[in-house]
Amino acid sequence: MTEPTKAVLLNTVKEWTKFTTERDKLTAVANEVAQFARKAIQECLMVMKAQNVDVQCDSPDAMKILGVNVVAEPMVEAAFPNVKASVILKCAGATRAIVINPNLSISAGGTPILLDQLKKAVPEPFILNAAEFVRDAFLNVARTGGKEQ
Repeated sequence: MTEPTKAVLLNTVKEWTKFTTERDKLTAVANEVAQFARKAIQECLMVMKAQNVDVQCDSPDAMKILGVNVVAEPMVEAAFPNVKASVILKCAGATRAIVINPNLSISAGGTPILLDQLKKAVPEPFILNAAEFVRDAFLNVARTGGKEQ
């Protein structure tokens, strides 16, 4: 095999390795951001529960509003050579997306925040985004009985 032929193959492997590394990194970040989102949503639901609203929030992994599941799930779309990551918040017909940018900044309404900032202390705009999602989800479930429209 000639050197130019080997170079073609080695460059292909190099690009694939770069892609899989990026995919794995963004998958880990999306899982981490989803955990932060679940905790922020849980805090919001605790406020509502204190007001005698029918919500379940004993665990960030099992939350409900008026009996309807609240989900914060990481999503990674990986189609070579591109990787996109986000966290999708869903409850009945209410949906929001927290976008994870390639530079690991997180867009959750307002100014993007860095992952390191999120790890140190969850910023108010991130919690406000969770509160707005909980409000939208609650109103949606209250109007539709939990059925998506």
